[in-house]
Amino acid sequence: MNAVAELGAILKQRTWDKEVILWSGSDADLQEATNGAKTVEVDLLDVFDENRLPADDDEARRELATGLRTRLQALDCGPGRRLVLIVRSCGLLARYGLGLKPFYDWFCGDYGLVLIPLAGGEAALAWPEGVTLERDRLSGYFTGPGMCSRAIGARTGA
Repeated sequence: MNAVAELGAILKQRTWDKEVILWSGSDADLQEATNGAKTVEVDLLDVFDENRLPADDDEARRELATGLRTRLQALDCGPGRRLVLIVRSCGLLARYGLGLKPFYDWFCGDYGLVLIPLAGGEAALAWPEGVTLERDRLSGYFTGPGMCSRAIGARTGA
């Protein structure tokens, strides 16, 4: 089964069971797969107030955790109100060590499913000398123990 069909089949299930899915296909394929599902996008960069950025990593971690929890609790899903949450800028979760626990605690359930698309990074870029690109670092982070319930897309072998 191709990635679009696999994700489409999951989204058509009557209920979900604490699903956090890592998507490593294209945005066009993601849009095709989620067509017909009620979706909401959250960009984790929007959690921060650009006029008052955190001074250090600890403050950034606290602000991200608090802002994410507030946004997740505000989402309205339940019987008759199924919702697919698409999370952008997922690298912040890895950068600040938050993992996916907030999604499992405050959103995922029978009627709420999370999709985490990995950003492209496929194009050959000219990186400065001394900078090494680890293409599979985020994929490895989100597929570790206690993370995504499944991974779908080109880099996952699906």
